[in-house]
Amino acid sequence: MRIVVRARSFSPLLLVAIVAAPTFAAATTAVGATPAATRELQMSPGARQWKHPVAAYPLSVRRWFEALPAELQYSEVRFRRGDDPNWSQPAWDDSAWQAAGFWDLPARSGVDWVRFRVRMGPEGRGTLPAGIMISSVRAYELFWDGMQLGHSGVPGDTAAAEVAGHLDKSFSIPAGLLGPGEHVVALRTSSHRCGFPAPGSGFRFLVDAPALLQGKVLREAFVPTLAAGALFMMALASLIMWLLAARRGTVLLLGGVCITGAIMQALQAVRWFFAYPADWHYPVLSAMTTLVGLQGLLMVALVIVQFEVPHRRLLLGLLVPVLALVSWLSPARMNLEGVRLLAVTIGVALACAAWAVWRRRRGAWPVVLGVATSGLLLAFEAEDYRASFFMKFLPALLGIIASLALQLHDERRQARAAQLAAARLETELLKKDLQPHFLLNTLAVLTEIVEQDPRSAVKLIDDLADEFRSVARVSAEKLIPLGQELELCRAHLRVMSVRTGRTWHLEATGVDETEPVPPAVFLTLIENGFVH
Repeated sequence: MRIVVRARSFSPLLLVAIVAAPTFAAATTAVGATPAATRELQMSPGARQWKHPVAAYPLSVRRWFEALPAELQYSEVRFRRGDDPNWSQPAWDDSAWQAAGFWDLPARSGVDWVRFRVRMGPEGRGTLPAGIMISSVRAYELFWDGMQLGHSGVPGDTAAAEVAGHLDKSFSIPAGLLGPGEHVVALRTSSHRCGFPAPGSGFRFLVDAPALLQGKVLREAFVPTLAAGALFMMALASLIMWLLAARRGTVLLLGGVCITGAIMQALQAVRWFFAYPADWHYPVLSAMTTLVGLQGLLMVALVIVQFEVPHRRLLLGLLVPVLALVSWLSPARMNLEGVRLLAVTIGVALACAAWAVWRRRRGAWPVVLGVATSGLLLAFEAEDYRASFFMKFLPALLGIIASLALQLHDERRQARAAQLAAARLETELLKKDLQPHFLLNTLAVLTEIVEQDPRSAVKLIDDLADEFRSVARVSAEKLIPLGQELELCRAHLRVMSVRTGRTWHLEATGVDETEPVPPAVFLTLIENGFVH
């Protein structure tokens, strides 16, 4: 694979451009420089240049070569269209062939040949390691000093004739071909099925001890596997929390952020566990880029909902076409596209969190610090968002989780305060309706009228029983419907009507009797009116 930066105008919405400018500029600048492999195209036809592989590849893949033997040197790549079996021989004169970069070979151009030389040390006096690992979307046959070491797929003049190989494949160099001197590597290749719409492709060629190359594969598989497992567990925890503890949209959005990241990292790990065919690579990278864009969009939605940012629907609605525009204007290779999508979403999320800080919203500072840290980590390694993705995105994730935890803590504290207030209100309610003077006064009235008006005495007893039944029914509740509260008040007024010898009525018009209210809140007002 290679990264090609095409100069195109890019003008997203002003807010997104202002917010995302630092991260976006860093991401674009880091991959926009012309790699040494591309500059080799302008060297003179017969020149021979030697360099360590780390200097022969673009920034996006140099991490692969940093641990290779320090004495290892590659010459420049020579490229020629056509097909001749003699071109595999080490004595063939390729000085008139076109100089190219390892990452800059034409795609879909029929059968091509690529030649370069490998040696250990400036004079080639050292013995080379015995292992080779090639990563490429091209089908190829590999020759080392004229001997075919193997192949990946079958090169062909047309897409129908070509058989796609594997994206990553290892080879062993026979002991007799490892001696001192320059060794000629020749590849007969074709790239009709590479999948990428870019006009070129390339290959990553590593020479090292087989055990060390296998260790690189294990490390590449370990990190995304660990990240996928961690993110999946966080997504599952978010779902359980939403089901059992906090029915909040932000908790579901957090689960969405984690599950999209988990799937993306799982796709990254699949490459190393299953060695999928080379023509699967473009669809897999397209899916990963889509997932990282969706993850960024969900992160922005979470921040917007969490801090109640105004015009949230409009902002999210505008962000979707902006991300589509960024994707459309990005180069045909996937790495830079994912970086740009992350840069825009991180920038927008940071702007929303900064607004929340300005409005003194609870839990805004952790989000600002976490998202800003993730943006800086992305800018420092802007060539490939997949490299150490979990460590780059983790600060933003931790900041969001800390913010949610703070808000949930506040809600729990308020709920406990409400429970204590309800308990105190319940106690006061029982005290008011069970205090001796209320019963004594009511019974005194009852003894006066029981002989004079037995029917009124029976009604007073019924009204008193209704009031106590209503009190017992609502005393354990935190909130009751307004209609139930009004019925409690009317029961008390019927008792007071008999006691005072005057008729009392409660009229309530234009009210919603289903609206929840604390129990006895209006009854207390009525009692105070009689007392005072």
